Amino acid sequence: MQKVLHFLIIVLVALLIVTVFAVMVVPRERVSVPHIQAGAGLESPLVATHTFPFEQATVTIVVPVEAAVYDGAKHTDKSVTVYGNVSERIWIADTYRAMINDSAQDGFFSGLTEEFLRMQRDEGFTDDETLELMMVYVQSLRYVTSPENPAKYPVETVVEGAGDCDDKSLLLAGLLSRAGYKVALLSFGQEAHMAIGIGADGADYKQTGYAFIETTNLSFVGVPPDTLQGGVTLRSDPFVIPVGAGTKVYQSGKETVYIHDMYERSDAKAEELMNQIRPLQADLDARQAQIADLESQMEVLRSAGNVAGYNARVSEHNGVVAGYNARLATYRDLTSRYDEYAQVHNYILGHWYDRKGVYEYVRTHMPV
Repeated sequence: MQKVLHFLIIVLVALLIVTVFAVMVVPRERVSVPHIQAGAGLESPLVATHTFPFEQATVTIVVPVEAAVYDGAKHTDKSVTVYGNVSERIWIADTYRAMINDSAQDGFFSGLTEEFLRMQRDEGFTDDETLELMMVYVQSLRYVTSPENPAKYPVETVVEGAGDCDDKSLLLAGLLSRAGYKVALLSFGQEAHMAIGIGADGADYKQTGYAFIETTNLSFVGVPPDTLQGGVTLRSDPFVIPVGAGTKVYQSGKETVYIHDMYERSDAKAEELMNQIRPLQADLDARQAQIADLESQMEVLRSAGNVAGYNARVSEHNGVVAGYNARLATYRDLTSRYDEYAQVHNYILGHWYDRKGVYEYVRTHMPV
């Protein structure tokens, strides 16, 4: 849940009386945003460690954080003061950007960004994979919502290893912008939600010029959630807040769109096949019961020496068995096809942290 920023709109009016003249003085329109005041006497650094899956490996990111900066961020009054007739969109955008770009966090962001860039060099990641690495790092932090509290500074979210949609979005926007990517915050006031927009080669979200990134859970670039927690659906158009001056764009949008299409198609095909399998299973169960009943009757007739009655039941039995076997062959074919689609669907569902691997898997395993 996106938390409401604390703010105070102030119009300062001073009445100056000079002889018989009254002069109204109105201050210049501006926004006074919060700034971190680093604490004193806290010299021992904190160490923020987070382990998460990425592609085919498990990654651990360790970043030192100045205790004074974290303490200062934690105890900063995050109220916003608005002087004059400043629009809500302006002061909200100014406030979020100020919280991302507060200079007290420069050392923290430099250390964290360098850790990701080091991994890019060591592992030979592309720019897209590095973006995904940062994204999965943030997505895999615990989602904890607390609507009564103001948005956190990114340094707070990392040290505490948790945050809600705006906390995690501010963190990811700060990382991506400092790594040179074209990024924006997507604020949904109606649904009280925040996400990330990233410049991309495809998957333009609601004509914003950005692809959608959800930060509250693992997902691919360009894949908005069907619903948020509580069953909320994103229906409104977002307020777009560009962050930084990065120019790098995501080049794998066509792959994530393909994966998402196959995710939905595999689910639809599996459901379609299951709708055929269920009545067929019921029919097979009924035929099996019929076969068992005939065999029971045949055993009684055989034991009684009633050859004619027995032979009559044999013909009927063989006909029912033949029908059963034909239906069973159809059932096995349908269940085999169902398993193929379900396997693809479940593989995607279990590997939101591995766009590269999932793309290759889907291309080779998706039934024609």
